[in-house]
Amino acid sequence: MSGKKWILLVAGSKDWENYKHQANVCLHYQLIKRHGIPDKQIVVMMYDDIADNEKNHPKGKIVSIIDGLDVYSGVPKDYTGEDVTPENFLAALRGDTSTGRKVIDSGPKDNIYVYMTGLGQGGGFQFPETALSPKDLIATIKDMHTENKFSKMVIYMDSDYSGSMFEGLPSDVNVFALTSCHKYIENTPTDYDGERKVYLSDLFSSTWLRHLNDVDFTKDTFTELVKTKQPNYTEDGPCPCTFGDKKITQCHLSEFLQK
Repeated sequence: MSGKKWILLVAGSKDWENYKHQANVCLHYQLIKRHGIPDKQIVVMMYDDIADNEKNHPKGKIVSIIDGLDVYSGVPKDYTGEDVTPENFLAALRGDTSTGRKVIDSGPKDNIYVYMTGLGQGGGFQFPETALSPKDLIATIKDMHTENKFSKMVIYMDSDYSGSMFEGLPSDVNVFALTSCHKYIENTPTDYDGERKVYLSDLFSSTWLRHLNDVDFTKDTFTELVKTKQPNYTEDGPCPCTFGDKKITQCHLSEFLQK
């Protein structure tokens, strides 16, 4: 494929007790940077109130679930604080430069990868002040497909009740979505840090990020995680749900996450 790879990383929450969401985004950024995607093709949205929080020691750092090292250093601050909104998220995704900030400036040959981690509610992905509705998200995706804004898109959403966000996603718009759980189920927090007294991740993100840390992007496909990399999931707990074009799961990770 001759197109570019575009990345949109979103932590939808704020406040210290939601440490895990910004930690997930920061670690994800570091894993992607390792594979050569330039910052100009990566958009990061997070409130940015964790690293310098008065409860954080040492300040200026966010720790990784993989090795305990800092993953905050070098992370772009494209949308922070009050700019972390559903409106700015959708504008960044569709390439609307009216935000005055970095956006996904994609074209018909490009692939887009979106990772969203945060709080959920029935029928919404929660941002600090308001929620993103499934209606608005699906409408934006459909418009982008009509306007040839991408070749293929993958969306990973890690939030409570996240299965409710993609029930209206068509299977013929070249988009695959994987959610952390069913529309009636909450997430399972993981990787508790006794020193900071917060969770560092959720089961879905912890599994996915550890997977990305270990595999060869040129050989591994999205199918591997969906089908075989979830040993800790149970029938009565959160379990990933798939939506949209399932054929995209056969794509290698390198088609989205490697230069």
